[in-house]
Amino acid sequence: MAGDRVDYNLAVSAHDLAIALGMVTDLLTPVPRADLEARQAAIDNYLTQGLTVRADGKTCAASAVTTDFTLLPQEVSLALVYRCARPIRELTLGYGLFFELDRTHRALGRLILPGGEEEFLFDRGLTRLDVTVDQPKPPAPWLERATRLVMLGVEHILSGADHILFLVALLIGARGFWPLVQIVTAFTIAHSLTLGLAWFGVIDLPGPLVEVAIALSIVYVALGNILSRNLGHRWALAGGFGLVHGLGFYAALRDLELAREGVVTTLLGFNLGVELGQLAIVAVVYGPLTWAARRNWYPAAAKTGSAAIVAVAGWWTLKRLILS
Repeated sequence: MAGDRVDYNLAVSAHDLAIALGMVTDLLTPVPRADLEARQAAIDNYLTQGLTVRADGKTCAASAVTTDFTLLPQEVSLALVYRCARPIRELTLGYGLFFELDRTHRALGRLILPGGEEEFLFDRGLTRLDVTVDQPKPPAPWLERATRLVMLGVEHILSGADHILFLVALLIGARGFWPLVQIVTAFTIAHSLTLGLAWFGVIDLPGPLVEVAIALSIVYVALGNILSRNLGHRWALAGGFGLVHGLGFYAALRDLELAREGVVTTLLGFNLGVELGQLAIVAVVYGPLTWAARRNWYPAAAKTGSAAIVAVAGWWTLKRLILS
């Protein structure tokens, strides 16, 4: 921002934008550029209704939205210019996009002020940011930023039902503590590898394809439990499919719009959060499974539980292919 002007730039998921506009789409088929271009007026309305900028208590007027489709099929870049009545001293930003689609949606970005920069995070519980322009906050300390990234990683895996179900399916077929260590280690190494490679642009797979592959990985592992296959090689399954799950973690990290200059802090912090969340899941699930494994009824119960997992993951696969 400068003087009486605020430039608002966003990068949003093309799929989420299409759903917000009421378009019929699915996760595998790229959103057609022509269809989005034909809905430019609807895009303008959605953004101007969901975003507000106020200067010294008065609403600033927004220009028409400038839309850049060069990042399709993954993202759409959107830009608005707000003009205020006078040079801004007290700035208030309001954010209300995509919460109707996803209650856990969050947007993290940077506010560039004449005297410095400030990072901010909007979520359902925090949709307003108040800033005194001539008194910008100093950059967040390294530890504060790292802690926030760790918490985002923990939140992501604990709120990701597909990742949780994948780990549970693997643990159902595990036999003893050492196989557990192998599973956790293989999964950690694999998803950390693809998360890093995707972050640096070495790997670039369509997000919808990754989501379908994650659901299918759960189906495959759970079917192995039912058919008593690959039970001695859980670590290999964890490693192989962990590569796919790492791309899912990257998609979540990318959608947070994090600044890339702190790449080491970003990757290590977020990944550490994922590991802590993963260990929490294992700690909760492994004890009861170990106790149950000593009972005569466990094999039948394990197959019944795995069948339920197949049903849930199979539905996710169908939904991600057709219904979304």
